[in-house]
Amino acid sequence: MAVSLRIPVFLLAAMVTVCAARPEEGGSSQPVLGGLEEADIHEKGVNEAIDYAISVYNQENNDLYYSRVLRVVHARKQVVAGMNYYLDLEIGRTSCTKSQSDLAECPFVDQPQEQKVCH
Repeated sequence: MAVSLRIPVFLLAAMVTVCAARPEEGGSSQPVLGGLEEADIHEKGVNEAIDYAISVYNQENNDLYYSRVLRVVHARKQVVAGMNYYLDLEIGRTSCTKSQSDLAECPFVDQPQEQKVCH
């Protein structure tokens, strides 16, 4: 008898899980925990993630010149224990060497081969 009850209970649990994950008809869809969703590039968290990503990129590469973000191609976020951001950034090399301190005022080099897309 115990074996025959396991399957219906498992199926019932699976149906409850599926129904709970589906948004109601006509209602607003809530983000699913752990699911990816589009992120507004003007959100504070997205901008902090972009600043962090370009900072790490500039520290880790061996180029003598800084790079800056030209354009945010795509931004997504994932709600987990915290927030994960997935960014596609188009970056360009600047004319400022890494010995200079003010990256915000550095002009881009006008050479297309000096641009990259980072995922």
